[in-house]
Amino acid sequence: MINRRLILIFFVLFFASPLWAGEINSVVSEGNILKIQLTEKSEFKKIPQEDPFKLKIEIQNTKPGILNKKMLFHEGIVSEVYAQEGDKGSIIEILLAEPSETEIKAEGNVLVFSFNKEAKKATSSQIPKIIDLTMEKTDEGFEISIQGDIDLPEPSVVKDEKYINVEFSKVKFEAEPSKDIPLSVKREGDEVILSFFFGKEFDIEPIYLGDEVILNINKIKPKEIKTAETPKETAKTISQQNSVTAENKTISLDLQDADIVGVFRLLGDVSGYNMVIHPEVKGKITLKLINVPWTKALDIICQTFHLQRIIEGNIIRVAPLKVFQEEKKLQAETKELFKKAEDTDTKIFTLRYATPDKVKAAIEGAKLLSPQGNIVIDDRTRAIIVKDIPSALNDIGSFIANLDKPIKQILLETRIVEISSSFAKSIGFEWGITWAPPGSRTTIVGSQSGTTTVTGGTTPIGINLPASSGTSGAGTTAFTLGYINASGTFALDVRISALQESGKGKIISNPKIITMDNQKAKIVQGESIPYGEKDVQSGQISTKFKDVAITVETTPHMIDEKSLQLDLNVIKEDLVEFVNIGGVYAPRTTKLEGNTKVSLKDGETLVIGGIYKKKDTTRDSKVPLLGDIPLAGELFKSTGRDESLYEVMIFITPRILSYE
Repeated sequence: MINRRLILIFFVLFFASPLWAGEINSVVSEGNILKIQLTEKSEFKKIPQEDPFKLKIEIQNTKPGILNKKMLFHEGIVSEVYAQEGDKGSIIEILLAEPSETEIKAEGNVLVFSFNKEAKKATSSQIPKIIDLTMEKTDEGFEISIQGDIDLPEPSVVKDEKYINVEFSKVKFEAEPSKDIPLSVKREGDEVILSFFFGKEFDIEPIYLGDEVILNINKIKPKEIKTAETPKETAKTISQQNSVTAENKTISLDLQDADIVGVFRLLGDVSGYNMVIHPEVKGKITLKLINVPWTKALDIICQTFHLQRIIEGNIIRVAPLKVFQEEKKLQAETKELFKKAEDTDTKIFTLRYATPDKVKAAIEGAKLLSPQGNIVIDDRTRAIIVKDIPSALNDIGSFIANLDKPIKQILLETRIVEISSSFAKSIGFEWGITWAPPGSRTTIVGSQSGTTTVTGGTTPIGINLPASSGTSGAGTTAFTLGYINASGTFALDVRISALQESGKGKIISNPKIITMDNQKAKIVQGESIPYGEKDVQSGQISTKFKDVAITVETTPHMIDEKSLQLDLNVIKEDLVEFVNIGGVYAPRTTKLEGNTKVSLKDGETLVIGGIYKKKDTTRDSKVPLLGDIPLAGELFKSTGRDESLYEVMIFITPRILSYE
């Protein structure tokens, strides 16, 4: 009986020993921590795995327990945990949501798994960077290479009328592109937008190569499109009519705390225009408008919120002022950069009328040359040689065409008249004037005598010089020169009449000279008087000449086709006497000079008076032989002195010449 009990006890202890081994009774996942609780403390070891998303652990003398069935987790780094019984215990397999570094430690009968996904991410999931950006010119356009340090995300390429936009998500831009690339870089959140200023004349073909993106930007070849003329004109007329109708539409609004974006959309529906509103346009408005043109309502709202609207075809863009200012600034910068990328060409412009050096100075002053441009002149062939980009050459060509035109020429007819003071008195020299101010019933009349008209003219008398005659009422001969201002109310006539036999009044000269607009003309009337000049060192006497003359310098400036301005300088110099200086006689002269500016109509006459000339004449007469006797000869001599005063008057008549 005792032996049977011993055998039973041995059998129970031998076969029941596995039931006493530990098992898994709890699994908890908390973020990056996983805890597996055992009934008894057991040894464990990690089984190496090639798959970074899997982790295997062998726990000795332990049954799977609650992990007989797969456990799923929807939060944290652990997604699945299950176990299967092995030869020495249980093998636990853990499936991770992402690769992570794992640390396992035993805290009593609890195994604690710590997952460090931050360190893993830093090594395997770093943010790509754009480290280089280059551009090369091709036969059909340009090739742009965007290089990354690792694989770049595939970009989104969008083209509009002015830009080619390349958008990258979660990419850092650390490149330093050349200034010759027409590029603008914008960062919006975690997006990088590369805007290339190539416009609608270019097309783009992107090629994605992982760590490199290549943009083939080629010029679009023009296509000939034949369109019937009648439908085109009809469409144009209809478009203009619709535009006029849309502009005249009125609207009534009564809004309180309304969102301005909705108001803009409402105005777009009323006008028939498409509305594009910038994301920065925000705010609420309260307004009440009755029968107001929709354009006026739109402008009022824009002014209230410091916005600006731009109409492009049938689209209205609304954005803050600073947005359009930045766009204009960017356009100017990218346009300048694009010019640097263009090839240069050389063109020769041959001038017909203009002076090469002055045209060159005008081009440089107008800043028409690009940074790559250069200009030289050839005086021998009157040519300007320009090396620059094609767009600049076109602008320079138009500029030269406007400058290289024939300059108007002006005929200056000058009359220099000399009248003696005695003769002037005898013919009744009087200054007179008649003037009716515009818009007035008053007429101002000065000294007048004689008739109210003169031969050769019908204007009121400005200067009346009726000739006296031994026979009352005798006819006279005369010529008339006059001045009439632009309004035609102010008149000045100069009448010089004299009897042919008197010889007291005469026209000294009547020179005519043609000059170009803005070019000085010079007329000299007088004589050159010789005089001696002694050399101090050698003692020799050389002959010099002194001009004693009336000099008239005139520079015409055309105001329009029928009027001009004269810059006038008149110099009158008279000989007084010869003065003995060191044994040499030199002339002493008097000089009178005047400067003025006047405006005249074509064919009017400018009168210059008040220039006086005095002549002293000494006469000596004697009886032959008797007059030569010393002392007594004075009784047979007579001395006389005649003094006469002359007034010189100058009449200048400009006439604009026409090309036929």
